[in-house]
Amino acid sequence: MNLANAPSIRSRLIWLVVACIVPASLMVVKMIAADYELARAAFIRSAMTTAHANAMAIDKEFAVIESTLKVLATSPSLLGEDLKPFHEQARAVCANQDIFNIVLEDGSGQQLINTFKPYGAPLPSANIARLLTYMQNNDSTAISQVSMGLLSKRYIVAVAVPVTRMASGFHALSAVVTVERFGTILQQQQYPEHWIATILDNKGTVVARTSDMQRYVGQQAIPEVLERLQEQSEGVFETRTLDGKPILAVLARAANSQWTVAIGIPLEVLNTQLLTKLWTLVLSTIILFGAGLLFAWLIGNRISRSIRDLVAPALALGAGDSIEPATYGLREANEVGQALVKASRMHALARHQATHDPLTGLANRAMFTEFLAHQLNLCQRNRESMAVLYLDLDNFKFINDTYGHGAGDDLLKEAAARLRSELRKSDMAARLGGDEFAVVLVASGEEDAAGVVEKLALRLAVPYAIDGHELRSAASIGVAVYPQSATTADDLIAFADDAMYKCKAERRKTRAVTVD
Repeated sequence: MNLANAPSIRSRLIWLVVACIVPASLMVVKMIAADYELARAAFIRSAMTTAHANAMAIDKEFAVIESTLKVLATSPSLLGEDLKPFHEQARAVCANQDIFNIVLEDGSGQQLINTFKPYGAPLPSANIARLLTYMQNNDSTAISQVSMGLLSKRYIVAVAVPVTRMASGFHALSAVVTVERFGTILQQQQYPEHWIATILDNKGTVVARTSDMQRYVGQQAIPEVLERLQEQSEGVFETRTLDGKPILAVLARAANSQWTVAIGIPLEVLNTQLLTKLWTLVLSTIILFGAGLLFAWLIGNRISRSIRDLVAPALALGAGDSIEPATYGLREANEVGQALVKASRMHALARHQATHDPLTGLANRAMFTEFLAHQLNLCQRNRESMAVLYLDLDNFKFINDTYGHGAGDDLLKEAAARLRSELRKSDMAARLGGDEFAVVLVASGEEDAAGVVEKLALRLAVPYAIDGHELRSAASIGVAVYPQSATTADDLIAFADDAMYKCKAERRKTRAVTVD
């Protein structure tokens, strides 16, 4: 049998990926086409939302001007027909509200004041007879179309409110603003570079434009736009601009003023953006498919190495090092790896049992001695201090004999837990045997050790609730500090042990005196 001609895992994986790619490719083509249509629809919705927002901004602008005029119309100077001070008030309002000029005229259309002219200067009849007629018939605010101002010779728009409380009869108070004020609305929107936005009055005349505004203001919109405006308040269609550029037109009419915002998006730009997104999707798909083939190749290589990867954890197990769980790409290899991990944990458990007290879980004497020697070397090298505590539980033999070994074991475990809770992670607590414990306080001097001893004494003196009994077993604690007390491990332990017995003797003496 020729093993060299057998197919490799790598080649089988590549064929599997190819088999998945072929039907997936057909699905992706359909999804890309659908995404193109969705992107176009989303683009149009975004443009329509922008147009509606600008239409609302136009109505808001007119509402501000109308409110200003209505407040001004309540001026005592106006109602008292004292027009000279009212002329000054109107000029101040113009300066504060970005109004070009304010005009007061009587019912015949004769201007009485015009802030564009000094008070008392000859004034013409206003060319807004339609506004006067509308206000006289409806007693409501009127908005003019864009027109050329008689005095200013600039394109303007007038907003007029009726004044009916003057003794001499009906009057109209008008605020005239230049078309540049509406151009500012378009500028604040910050349209994309190639978009062309236009504001049209209620007759379809250009009021403001983001491009070549001075050239097109006052001209009628293209016939197709005018026709659409007569049929509906909003719409989307393809047409051409006044200068002949093919665009996608988006129209939205303001509810109150009936002015319209028209946004023209060049079809070339729109199609370019969508096609760019389309090709981005296509290229991304190709890259993903290529990545799939590459991934299959890499997986094949990984599987072929999975068995060899088991060599390292096997050697680590032999050396006594811990093994962390890992995956090797094959179920069989994973099972072997898990077996190695279990063997490592069994080895670690055995090692832990050899270095820790089985009852309390604290370090045993052997581990404590090794740790103390290591810390002592560090202190000698770094010229630091260190403290060793030696603890013995009072009344433990009496408790053990009276309440049984089970109660004694529970007391030892609880005492060990309290001892561990009061120490830092860098310190070590150990059970040396029976009811004797020892502690190494790393990088601690006499003052630090005294603080720890005080905390431990208080904590261990708290009664123990065991098997329904309240047992008391405080601790006698001896302290040895390197290098003041001793300079070797054995001497430190011996010094602390001796100090502990002295402490125990003092405590007994104190209790005896208290009893007497």
